[in-house]
Order: sequence, then C-alpha cells, then structure tokens
Amino acid sequence: MSNRFEATLRALAEGGVRFIVVGGVAAAAHGAARATWDVDVVYERSPGNLERLALALAPLRPYLRGAPPGLPFRWGAETLARGLNFTLTTGGGDLDLLGEIAELELLRDRSTPR
Repeated sequence: MSNRFEATLRALAEGGVRFIVVGGVAAAAHGAARATWDVDVVYERSPGNLERLALALAPLRPYLRGAPPGLPFRWGAETLARGLNFTLTTGGGDLDLLGEIAELELLRDRSTPR
C-alpha cells in the first residue's frame, strides 16, 4: 500500500471512525499489483460516526474533488448526513467516501444468521 494514503487512514483510525477500506488500496494490501490514485472507504452512517468522521478529516481540509476553487463547501457531520457518497481531495490524498455499496450489503445479508 502506498504511503500517500497513510495520513488519511491514520486520521480515520485514530479518530475512532468505523470504516472499511475497499477498492484498489484494499486489493494492494492483499498483494494485488494494482495502481490506484485514491483510497475508497465505506463508512458507517450512525450520527456518532459521522461526527467522528468529520472531526478526523477536518485537519486534512477535505474539498469536493473536481469542483471549481472557491465553491462553497461546508465540511461537517451535517454535510455527511445529507449526502451519501463524496469524492474528495484532502491533504492526505484523494478520498472516495462511500455511504454504502451493494456488494457489502450483500455480504452482510449472507453472513447474518437466519
């Protein structure tokens, strides 16, 4: 895994954020030879976790990736609660925050005892 994502993942982990790394960084952590330019994270959408996520990433100055400079964007738990998926640029590299992914829900459904 590239060190360029270390600051982002460390901020999330040290902030007590409940999240799962998916995508290219996850594949690389398992030995796949895959280049990736961002880190993809599925995050828990509970109110407490949204607060922790907003606080953990605030020092990395998240901003909407591809948005014109100066576009008003207020980072915080309220913004996270009103959205679902965010493509961000941060001081720790590009980050895709995913509120849900179908594959993860499918795995959760299959692993739940009936």
